[in-house]
Amino acid sequence: MEFTDPYEIDVPPGTRHVGDGPFWMPGDTVTWSFRRFDFDRDHAEVRRPMHVIEDGPTGAVLWMAGGTETVDTRIVGWEDSNPHDVPLKERFRPSAEAPRRIKAPGSWRGLGVLKIVPPRVPFSVWVLLKPGGAGSAAGDAAAGGSAGVRADWYVNLEATHRRTGDTLFTSDHILDITFPVASMPLHTTSGRAILNPNGAVFKDVDELAAAANYGAWPREWSNIIRRNGSELLDHLGEFTWAFDPKWETKAREIATESSVSDSSQNQEHHRIRNGCYNKDWI
Repeated sequence: MEFTDPYEIDVPPGTRHVGDGPFWMPGDTVTWSFRRFDFDRDHAEVRRPMHVIEDGPTGAVLWMAGGTETVDTRIVGWEDSNPHDVPLKERFRPSAEAPRRIKAPGSWRGLGVLKIVPPRVPFSVWVLLKPGGAGSAAGDAAAGGSAGVRADWYVNLEATHRRTGDTLFTSDHILDITFPVASMPLHTTSGRAILNPNGAVFKDVDELAAAANYGAWPREWSNIIRRNGSELLDHLGEFTWAFDPKWETKAREIATESSVSDSSQNQEHHRIRNGCYNKDWI
């Protein structure tokens, strides 16, 4: 199994990998920073305050409640639009023509997200809690008082994480993996917990292709990111800690104890666009 970062991200000196101490303590608040590949141009980054649930040699587990105030970015000329809604040809121009990005206030939509970060890999695993639905197969039995909450498991492909005393740095790699097929859930039970990659769907394949096709970055970068996603699914069983159903139970417990603003009902990551394919078609 081999993962590769397509590019290096701009981080402060003296950072260390997730999994390397000193570790954060449960209850600490740290910042999750998404820095684009061209961060040095605009210095606009997405910043999200996260609460530490667990941190140690196996990885970090961080929580953000729905309605949490964040720092987002917007594209100049499209300041009132979510960047994902800007036409691909406008968004992914070559660097000499690319639109500028600026910081903008934001908030997390949905009921909350638990992010599980294994050491030295270019992805993190998210449990996204959303209103409605009975939740995933893994969480139905443990839902308890959160039966009206849906839990979706989600893989965010991103740069291998670096950390300081209070910040985790990474870079979004556009491509994501979801598990939306009810007949092929991620978690199955046959005497023991089994991770099933067969229902995995790659999300935002169209955006990843556009980044290369319109010249925002080299085509090889998109190819590397695709390979990282396929490599993960081919070796899913090696990451049982990150995909343990206990994290869904934990997310539900935390959400039940949290108050969530009405505005957060407009959930994050709720759209599955046309650019979605299974592993054999990316």
